[in-house]
Amino acid sequence: MSERGFVGRRLLLLLAPFLPAVASCKDSEALASSEPGPGFAVIELFTSEGCSSCPPADEVLAAWVKKGDPQIFPLAFHVDYWDSLGWPDRFSSESATDRQRTYASSFGTSSVYTPQMIVGGTEEFVGSDGSHARAAVARAISHTPSARLTLTAEPDDGAKIRVHFRVESLPKQQNAADGAKREGPMVLRLALVERALVTRVERGENVGKTLAHENVVRAFETVPLPGPPPPKAGLPGIEGSATLTVPGGVDRARAEVIAYVQSAAPVGGHGMPTAAAARIAAPR
Repeated sequence: MSERGFVGRRLLLLLAPFLPAVASCKDSEALASSEPGPGFAVIELFTSEGCSSCPPADEVLAAWVKKGDPQIFPLAFHVDYWDSLGWPDRFSSESATDRQRTYASSFGTSSVYTPQMIVGGTEEFVGSDGSHARAAVARAISHTPSARLTLTAEPDDGAKIRVHFRVESLPKQQNAADGAKREGPMVLRLALVERALVTRVERGENVGKTLAHENVVRAFETVPLPGPPPPKAGLPGIEGSATLTVPGGVDRARAEVIAYVQSAAPVGGHGMPTAAAARIAAPR
């Protein structure tokens, strides 16, 4: 993959401790590598403006965003199954609901609810439970990563963002049932999130309230990742690119791309573990 014309943005990537060591970047002017450091936590909140139990969970997520911890990657997915119950959430999407249902299946259930928070792809709980959230995040970041990863982003045809990525090696999944390690399918999740959004709710369970939102997912894509190349090939890793379509009204000055590598399928009935996470400011 050519790196010519990449936006010169620096990116810190935090990876889980089970990833192998990483090759250095080919173009130091276009890409920046991170040294091994603290662990990371991807926090996914499934929420809705139509749900009266959701504003406290939104505040829990917002606190992580405002803290600005580079180890923490918060995302708010607004589901659409509340839209017909009094208030259509302007940030809701069918894809957010589909993502939550995929998680439900990975946990061995068919039911979904709001507010639901999932940390690291494997620990789920009621999203307004701040103490549980703090404990889950602490568990997620308690591991020391031993690898690095890089990506860049650039504007693409006005309303799109082109994200170029490099995954230096894919982890072996741990089968919780029998303890055997096996190669498993992995994917790259790409989310465009927008901060500092406000809605005045005029109907439904939250009527009369002004709701503040942080890191709302405005666009989301999943990119399948091939297996790692044979060591003898001497390749730098898996490289590729994907496009995010920016919805109308998104303020790119308040937006960023959050990317994370995740198991494509459930592992031992305990969710879909995340293996890497990164963020980069939305190019303008």
